[in-house]
Amino acid sequence: MKRKIHHIPFKGFYTYCYTFGDISKGIPLIILHGGPGGNDERYEPLEELAKKGIPLIFYDQLGCGYSRVPKGNDHLWTLETYLDELENVIKYFKLNKFNILGHSWGGMLALEWVTKRNPVGLDKLILFSTLPSTKIWNDEHLAMVESFPEKEKNAIIGDLNGLEVDKKCLKAGIKRFNQEHVSKKKDKKYKFTRKRFPKTNREIYEKMWGKSELFGTGTLADWNTIPDLKNIKNETLILSGRLDESTPKINELMNKEIKNSRWVLLQNSHHIGYAEEPELVLNEILKFIK
Repeated sequence: MKRKIHHIPFKGFYTYCYTFGDISKGIPLIILHGGPGGNDERYEPLEELAKKGIPLIFYDQLGCGYSRVPKGNDHLWTLETYLDELENVIKYFKLNKFNILGHSWGGMLALEWVTKRNPVGLDKLILFSTLPSTKIWNDEHLAMVESFPEKEKNAIIGDLNGLEVDKKCLKAGIKRFNQEHVSKKKDKKYKFTRKRFPKTNREIYEKMWGKSELFGTGTLADWNTIPDLKNIKNETLILSGRLDESTPKINELMNKEIKNSRWVLLQNSHHIGYAEEPELVLNEILKFIK
Protein backbone atom coordinates (compact mmCIF):
# COMPACT_ATOMS: atom_id res chain seq x y z
CA MET A 1 0.00 0.00 0.00
CA LYS A 2 1.35 3.41 -1.00
CA ARG A 3 2.04 6.07 1.60
CA LYS A 4 0.73 9.60 1.33
CA ILE A 5 3.11 12.33 2.49
CA HIS A 6 2.03 15.37 4.52
CA HIS A 7 4.09 18.34 5.73
CA ILE A 8 2.27 19.77 8.74
CA PRO A 9 3.25 23.32 9.83
CA PHE A 10 4.40 23.43 13.46
CA LYS A 11 6.36 26.05 15.42
CA GLY A 12 7.84 27.60 12.28
CA PHE A 13 8.95 24.22 10.90
CA TYR A 14 7.18 21.14 9.54
CA THR A 15 6.19 17.79 10.96
CA TYR A 16 6.90 15.13 8.35
CA CYS A 17 3.93 12.77 8.34
CA TYR A 18 2.80 9.89 6.17
CA THR A 19 -0.47 8.00 6.11
CA PHE A 20 -1.80 4.71 4.81
CA GLY A 21 -5.43 4.15 3.92
CA ASP A 22 -8.31 6.58 3.97
CA ILE A 23 -8.07 8.64 7.16
CA SER A 24 -11.63 9.92 6.65
CA LYS A 25 -12.99 6.38 6.94
CA GLY A 26 -12.71 4.20 9.98
CA ILE A 27 -10.78 5.04 13.15
CA PRO A 28 -7.11 5.83 12.41
CA LEU A 29 -4.24 4.56 14.53
CA ILE A 30 -1.56 7.16 15.32
CA ILE A 31 1.94 5.73 15.84
CA LEU A 32 4.21 7.55 18.34
CA HIS A 33 7.83 6.54 17.80
CA GLY A 34 10.55 5.92 20.35
CA GLY A 35 13.57 7.98 21.29
CA PRO A 36 13.34 10.78 22.17
CA GLY A 37 14.99 11.59 18.86
CA GLY A 38 14.02 8.45 16.93
CA ASN A 39 11.78 8.25 13.88
CA ASP A 40 8.83 6.31 12.48
CA GLU A 41 10.66 4.63 9.56
CA ARG A 42 11.67 1.70 11.78
CA TYR A 43 8.03 0.80 12.42
CA GLU A 44 7.57 -0.54 8.91
CA PRO A 45 6.12 -3.89 10.15
CA LEU A 46 3.08 -2.02 11.53
CA GLU A 47 2.23 -0.77 8.02
CA GLU A 48 0.69 -4.21 7.45
CA LEU A 49 -2.25 -3.08 9.58
CA ALA A 50 -3.39 -0.83 6.72
CA LYS A 51 -3.93 -3.91 4.55
CA LYS A 52 -6.37 -5.09 7.21
CA GLY A 53 -8.44 -1.91 6.91
CA ILE A 54 -6.92 0.21 9.69
CA PRO A 55 -5.97 3.74 8.55
CA LEU A 56 -2.52 4.66 9.86
CA ILE A 57 -0.82 7.94 10.75
CA PHE A 58 2.96 7.93 11.19
CA TYR A 59 4.96 11.07 11.87
CA ASP A 60 8.52 11.99 12.74
CA GLN A 61 8.46 14.17 15.83
CA LEU A 62 9.97 17.63 15.53
CA GLY A 63 13.74 17.48 15.00
CA CYS A 64 13.55 13.75 14.31
CA GLY A 65 13.85 11.79 11.07
CA TYR A 66 12.59 13.93 8.21
CA SER A 67 11.03 16.59 10.47
CA ARG A 68 14.26 18.52 10.21
CA VAL A 69 15.14 21.48 12.40
CA PRO A 70 18.49 23.38 12.17
CA LYS A 71 20.87 23.19 15.12
CA GLY A 72 20.54 25.94 17.69
CA ASN A 73 16.89 25.17 18.51
CA ASP A 74 17.42 22.96 21.54
CA HIS A 75 14.88 25.04 23.48
CA LEU A 76 12.28 23.07 21.52
CA TRP A 77 13.28 19.68 22.94
CA THR A 78 10.71 19.52 25.72
CA LEU A 79 7.82 17.30 26.70
CA GLU A 80 5.43 20.21 26.09
CA THR A 81 6.66 20.58 22.49
CA TYR A 82 5.84 16.98 21.70
CA LEU A 83 2.47 17.08 23.44
CA ASP A 84 1.59 20.18 21.42
CA GLU A 85 2.80 18.50 18.23
CA LEU A 86 0.59 15.46 18.79
CA GLU A 87 -2.40 17.73 19.24
CA ASN A 88 -1.39 19.65 16.12
CA VAL A 89 -1.36 16.43 14.07
CA ILE A 90 -4.82 15.49 15.38
CA LYS A 91 -6.10 18.96 14.53
CA TYR A 92 -4.55 18.86 11.04
CA PHE A 93 -6.47 15.69 10.14
CA LYS A 94 -9.63 16.94 11.92
CA LEU A 95 -9.92 13.72 13.86
CA ASN A 96 -12.95 13.20 16.07
CA LYS A 97 -12.06 9.63 17.01
CA PHE A 98 -8.71 7.83 16.88
CA ASN A 99 -6.49 5.24 18.55
CA ILE A 100 -2.87 5.69 19.64
CA LEU A 101 0.08 3.30 19.79
CA GLY A 102 3.11 4.56 21.69
CA HIS A 103 6.33 2.58 21.64
CA SER A 104 9.04 3.19 24.28
CA TRP A 105 9.39 7.02 24.55
CA GLY A 106 6.25 7.21 22.40
CA GLY A 107 4.41 5.38 25.17
CA MET A 108 5.72 7.89 27.71
CA LEU A 109 4.40 10.68 25.49
CA ALA A 110 1.03 8.94 25.20
CA LEU A 111 0.78 8.41 28.98
CA GLU A 112 1.68 12.03 29.71
CA TRP A 113 -0.89 13.23 27.20
CA VAL A 114 -3.70 10.97 28.43
CA THR A 115 -3.12 11.65 32.12
CA LYS A 116 -2.37 15.38 31.96
CA ARG A 117 -4.38 16.84 29.09
CA ASN A 118 -7.65 14.89 29.20
CA PRO A 119 -7.76 14.39 25.41
CA VAL A 120 -11.03 14.32 23.51
CA GLY A 121 -11.46 11.73 20.76
CA LEU A 122 -9.09 9.04 21.99
CA ASP A 123 -10.75 5.64 21.78
CA LYS A 124 -8.17 2.94 22.50
CA LEU A 125 -4.59 3.08 23.74
CA ILE A 126 -1.70 0.71 22.99
CA LEU A 127 1.37 0.91 25.24
CA PHE A 128 4.25 -0.97 23.63
CA SER A 129 7.49 -1.68 25.54
CA THR A 130 7.21 1.53 27.51
CA LEU A 131 7.36 2.83 31.08
CA PRO A 132 5.20 4.84 33.52
CA SER A 133 8.11 6.46 35.37
CA THR A 134 11.83 6.97 34.86
CA LYS A 135 12.63 5.87 38.41
CA ILE A 136 11.17 2.39 38.03
CA TRP A 137 13.07 2.04 34.73
CA ASN A 138 16.35 3.08 36.35
CA ASP A 139 15.78 0.84 39.37
CA GLU A 140 15.03 -2.19 37.20
CA HIS A 141 18.14 -1.61 35.11
CA LEU A 142 20.35 -1.22 38.16
CA ALA A 143 19.14 -4.65 39.27
CA MET A 144 19.75 -6.09 35.79
CA VAL A 145 23.41 -5.01 35.61
CA GLU A 146 24.13 -6.75 38.93
CA SER A 147 24.66 -9.95 36.95
CA PHE A 148 27.14 -8.31 34.52
CA PRO A 149 30.88 -8.97 34.76
CA GLU A 150 32.31 -7.01 37.69
CA LYS A 151 34.33 -4.52 35.62
CA GLU A 152 31.39 -3.70 33.36
CA LYS A 153 29.01 -3.36 36.31
CA ASN A 154 31.39 -1.05 38.18
CA ALA A 155 31.89 1.10 35.08
CA ILE A 156 28.15 1.44 34.49
CA ILE A 157 27.33 2.32 38.12
CA GLY A 158 30.36 4.59 38.43
CA ASP A 159 29.42 6.49 35.30
CA LEU A 160 25.85 6.89 36.59
CA ASN A 161 27.29 8.47 39.74
CA GLY A 162 29.51 10.85 37.78
CA LEU A 163 32.80 9.08 38.48
CA GLU A 164 35.74 8.59 36.12
CA VAL A 165 35.49 5.04 34.79
CA ASP A 166 37.14 2.69 32.33
CA LYS A 167 35.53 3.77 29.05
CA LYS A 168 36.22 0.44 27.40
CA CYS A 169 34.42 -1.46 30.17
CA LEU A 170 31.54 1.04 30.08
CA LYS A 171 31.15 0.60 26.34
CA ALA A 172 31.25 -3.19 26.70
CA GLY A 173 28.60 -3.08 29.43
CA ILE A 174 26.25 -0.90 27.39
CA LYS A 175 26.75 -3.17 24.39
CA ARG A 176 25.93 -6.22 26.54
CA PHE A 177 22.76 -4.55 27.81
CA ASN A 178 21.63 -3.59 24.31
CA GLN A 179 22.19 -7.09 22.97
CA GLU A 180 20.44 -8.77 25.88
CA HIS A 181 17.48 -6.41 26.23
CA VAL A 182 17.09 -4.03 23.26
CA SER A 183 17.59 -6.08 20.10
CA LYS A 184 19.61 -8.81 18.44
CA LYS A 185 19.83 -8.88 14.65
CA LYS A 186 19.38 -12.63 14.53
CA ASP A 187 16.07 -12.37 16.38
CA LYS A 188 14.45 -10.04 13.86
CA LYS A 189 11.85 -12.03 11.93
CA TYR A 190 10.63 -9.13 9.83
CA LYS A 191 12.66 -8.38 6.69
CA PHE A 192 12.76 -4.61 6.28
CA THR A 193 12.41 -3.31 2.72
CA ARG A 194 14.22 -0.13 3.79
CA LYS A 195 17.95 -0.61 4.10
CA ARG A 196 18.72 2.84 5.50
CA PHE A 197 17.05 4.75 8.30
CA PRO A 198 17.46 8.32 9.52
CA LYS A 199 19.85 8.49 12.46
CA THR A 200 18.66 9.18 15.98
CA ASN A 201 18.97 12.86 16.86
CA ARG A 202 21.49 12.56 19.68
CA GLU A 203 21.01 16.16 20.78
CA ILE A 204 17.36 15.47 21.57
CA TYR A 205 18.07 12.02 22.99
CA GLU A 206 20.82 13.10 25.36
CA LYS A 207 19.08 16.28 26.50
CA MET A 208 15.75 14.62 27.28
CA TRP A 209 16.76 11.04 28.12
CA GLY A 210 20.50 10.56 28.69
CA LYS A 211 23.62 8.92 27.30
CA SER A 212 22.22 5.40 26.82
CA GLU A 213 19.13 3.23 27.15
CA LEU A 214 20.26 2.12 30.59
CA PHE A 215 19.26 5.16 32.64
CA GLY A 216 17.11 8.24 32.21
CA THR A 217 19.27 11.11 33.44
CA GLY A 218 18.14 14.02 31.24
CA THR A 219 15.17 16.37 31.60
CA LEU A 220 12.89 13.32 31.93
CA ALA A 221 14.81 11.99 34.96
CA ASP A 222 11.98 12.85 37.40
CA TRP A 223 9.12 12.02 35.03
CA ASN A 224 6.38 9.95 36.70
CA THR A 225 2.78 9.07 35.79
CA ILE A 226 2.27 6.14 38.17
CA PRO A 227 -0.11 8.06 40.51
CA ASP A 228 -2.28 8.96 37.50
CA LEU A 229 -2.54 5.54 35.83
CA LYS A 230 -5.68 4.70 37.79
CA ASN A 231 -7.44 7.61 36.10
CA ILE A 232 -7.05 6.18 32.58
CA LYS A 233 -10.48 5.10 31.40
CA ASN A 234 -9.60 4.12 27.84
CA GLU A 235 -9.41 0.45 26.94
CA THR A 236 -5.67 -0.27 26.90
CA LEU A 237 -3.50 -2.98 25.37
CA ILE A 238 -0.04 -3.42 26.91
CA LEU A 239 2.64 -5.21 24.88
CA SER A 240 6.19 -6.03 25.99
CA GLY A 241 8.91 -8.61 25.45
CA ARG A 242 10.05 -11.22 27.96
CA LEU A 243 13.66 -10.06 27.41
CA ASP A 244 12.68 -6.39 27.10
CA GLU A 245 14.42 -3.48 28.79
CA SER A 246 10.82 -2.57 29.63
CA THR A 247 10.77 -5.40 32.14
CA PRO A 248 7.82 -7.62 33.12
CA LYS A 249 7.69 -5.85 36.51
CA ILE A 250 7.20 -2.49 34.78
CA ASN A 251 4.41 -3.81 32.57
CA GLU A 252 2.75 -5.76 35.38
CA LEU A 253 2.52 -2.51 37.33
CA MET A 254 0.87 -0.68 34.42
CA ASN A 255 -1.55 -3.56 33.91
CA LYS A 256 -2.48 -3.48 37.58
CA GLU A 257 -2.98 0.29 37.77
CA ILE A 258 -4.81 0.78 34.45
CA LYS A 259 -8.13 -0.87 35.24
CA ASN A 260 -9.38 -1.45 31.69
CA SER A 261 -6.15 -2.99 30.40
CA ARG A 262 -4.82 -6.29 29.10
CA TRP A 263 -1.13 -7.23 29.01
CA VAL A 264 0.44 -9.52 26.42
CA LEU A 265 3.99 -10.71 27.15
CA LEU A 266 5.84 -11.57 23.93
CA GLN A 267 7.88 -14.62 24.86
CA ASN A 268 10.60 -14.29 22.21
CA SER A 269 11.06 -10.53 22.07
CA HIS A 270 13.39 -7.86 23.38
CA HIS A 271 12.49 -4.17 22.96
CA ILE A 272 11.38 -4.34 19.32
CA GLY A 273 8.69 -7.01 19.38
CA TYR A 274 7.10 -5.55 16.25
CA ALA A 275 10.12 -6.85 14.28
CA GLU A 276 10.85 -9.95 16.39
CA GLU A 277 7.32 -11.40 16.61
CA PRO A 278 5.51 -9.36 13.93
CA GLU A 279 2.67 -11.78 13.23
CA LEU A 280 1.74 -12.11 16.90
CA VAL A 281 1.96 -8.35 17.43
CA LEU A 282 -0.22 -7.59 14.40
CA ASN A 283 -2.79 -10.18 15.43
CA GLU A 284 -2.99 -8.82 18.98
CA ILE A 285 -3.40 -5.25 17.73
CA LEU A 286 -6.06 -6.27 15.20
CA LYS A 287 -7.95 -8.27 17.82
CA PHE A 288 -7.79 -5.34 20.23
CA ILE A 289 -8.88 -2.66 17.76
CA LYS A 290 -11.54 -4.60 15.92
